[in-house]
Amino acid sequence: MTRFLSPIIAITIFVSFFRLGSVTLFDVDEAVFAEAAKEMVESGNWITPTYNGENRYDKPILFYWLIAASYKVFGINEFAARFPSAIASLLLVLLVFFFVRHFRGEKDAFYAAISLVLSIYFLAYSRAAVTDMAMTLFITISIFSFFLSLNKKRYYIYGFYLFSALACLTKGLVGIVFPFSIAVIYVLTAEGLSGIKKVFSLKGIILFMIVAAPWYIAEYIINGEDFIQQFFIKHHFKRYTGVISGHKGPVYYFIPVLIIGLFPWIAFLPAGIRNVFKEKDRLNSFAFIWLASIFIFFSLSTTKLPNYLLPAIPAASILIASGMTAQNKKWRQYSNLFMAIISVLIGIIFLISKRYLSKIGIPDTDWTLLITAIMTVIAILSFYSIFAKKELYGFISVLVVAFLFLFIAKGLPIANQYLQGTLYKYSLYAKERLHDDEKIITYRINNPSIVFYSEHKIINVRDKDELITFMKNSKHAIAITKTKDVEVLKKLGFNLLEKDEKYAIFERK
Repeated sequence: MTRFLSPIIAITIFVSFFRLGSVTLFDVDEAVFAEAAKEMVESGNWITPTYNGENRYDKPILFYWLIAASYKVFGINEFAARFPSAIASLLLVLLVFFFVRHFRGEKDAFYAAISLVLSIYFLAYSRAAVTDMAMTLFITISIFSFFLSLNKKRYYIYGFYLFSALACLTKGLVGIVFPFSIAVIYVLTAEGLSGIKKVFSLKGIILFMIVAAPWYIAEYIINGEDFIQQFFIKHHFKRYTGVISGHKGPVYYFIPVLIIGLFPWIAFLPAGIRNVFKEKDRLNSFAFIWLASIFIFFSLSTTKLPNYLLPAIPAASILIASGMTAQNKKWRQYSNLFMAIISVLIGIIFLISKRYLSKIGIPDTDWTLLITAIMTVIAILSFYSIFAKKELYGFISVLVVAFLFLFIAKGLPIANQYLQGTLYKYSLYAKERLHDDEKIITYRINNPSIVFYSEHKIINVRDKDELITFMKNSKHAIAITKTKDVEVLKKLGFNLLEKDEKYAIFERK
């Protein structure tokens, strides 16, 4: 074990596993994946995922299997739901480290791994019960395998197809689109049309079909046209060409996402991109095509979410490492100046947020001052590095670890209590009060955590007429809604039990 590997493993375990199950599941995505996997374990239906007792076609099967397997080992709880993502994150960091070390040496490998793991982007998705970290791992192995097949042994091409198939089973068509488009663009730029044949392998295609096709075929046989319409048309093509669930964003949406998500190491990305055009380095060129392809693809998409860019982050870490080891003194100075500016801006944001957080009812905001202090020190060190001959990456890394510790130990619990605390309490009340065959009414809200924690099905009602219809067929009911809709339920005979600034709970006997 090298001197760089031990700290990388220790830091990744801290970021991904420290207090992993200490907060309740966040709505919407975490809770719906956790509940669907729970229903899979309870029903024994391992083919078609269900949520709230209804078929769920948003994503393929593999990630549900991973969470369900984790439930079998650890029980049905928050830690188990998040465990597959945490393990995937550890494997991803190790993969990036060993891959970059193979081509560039330990120093670049260490910087690539550090810039990956010590970021808000990585922390958020390594600890979330969502598909993105597992999918990113599979896509990264696939893309690395292709690069190795060009530079080493041809048999690595089978890894390209195998892990593309696993990515396809994790999040759908992006598991095919990204690896193959990146591979094709790279060989076209590096070798011209003659290089295209290196992307394709008959045995590889057969391997892909053996791994990926059976579940898709089974789903079509079981659910027919409904599966095609929901999975492919709605959640793939319409998501790209139209707005799904209100997640619309401008074409520049992912620029601030990238800057904040990869802080502070994003400061070295411009220098790394410069090296692509100034140095004849195949790995840099490959990483740039990888990053640019995914960035452009999703920037042109109508529906946008921060997690969409996650499969490009390993490529960004390779370019950032190149920027951190750049020999050009002027560009190192630019990078440190960029880091200092971003640190100051983030420090100001947290300083201002202290007053805002207090106004919306969040107690204990002193931790924001600690983060402001950390940002100030990072800015000072960055300014110092502009004029010093020695880089201070080690000191900055320690400060980022402290920042992430505060984020995990203070920020996440406070955010969880603010966003989920009331719903968690109401869900436990419903669990205690309702009989097994009774359901919860959720009026004009979409919070899957209620299903998970109450252990009852919900009836999601969108208008007053639906609510009246339900009341005719049910004597005893519990309803949860936003506080602004309290009067609607009161007029229909529901008894208000409790409310806060966000949600209210009613009971009708």
